[in-house]
Amino acid sequence: MLIEKIFDGLSLSGIITLGIVGFSLLVYIISKVSAMLVQKKLKPIAEMLNAEVKSSFIAGTYISILNYGSEIRFKLTPAGKDSPSFLSLELLNPVGFRFKITKKQALNQVFFRWGEEVKLNDVSFDEEYLIRSDKSDEASSYLMETKRMDAIKYFFENNFNKIEANTKGIYISKMNYSDEDLTAGKAETYLENLNSFARM
Repeated sequence: MLIEKIFDGLSLSGIITLGIVGFSLLVYIISKVSAMLVQKKLKPIAEMLNAEVKSSFIAGTYISILNYGSEIRFKLTPAGKDSPSFLSLELLNPVGFRFKITKKQALNQVFFRWGEEVKLNDVSFDEEYLIRSDKSDEASSYLMETKRMDAIKYFFENNFNKIEANTKGIYISKMNYSDEDLTAGKAETYLENLNSFARM
């Protein structure tokens, strides 16, 4: 057979190289097809927001919006064989310190031990949300603003799982997004609340 003749003429290193090239090509094709499917979902939202859909191998596929000189990304990550889909809102404008916010659940309290716990002096809020930061005083001052606390409540009430800030910006994420999350009205409301959270 032709395939056997081809492999007979190859050394072991040649076969390994051919395998690597073939695998890389397969990964590239899968990523391209995945990006096209995500672009199809994002395009109607981007048109409504007068924004554009961008895609890169590292950053993924997302809607890019310029707002007050900073880039906001509305990003989708498709589900994998053993991983959930994700919807992420990203504001690429660092706040100067790091923090993570999750619901105060037993597993989060056991495994989410990074940094110092932050309290916002609101009993019901502090009982419901777990906040940790590398600069607890600065995080407390930043997050206790009423608009930010309201935005935090809004996102978790709408099934977002985590809000965090690092050296690059603010990230708000949701596992297993639904078709409702991708309606123009819902996306616009998410972005409005991101602005409420990030800007004062």
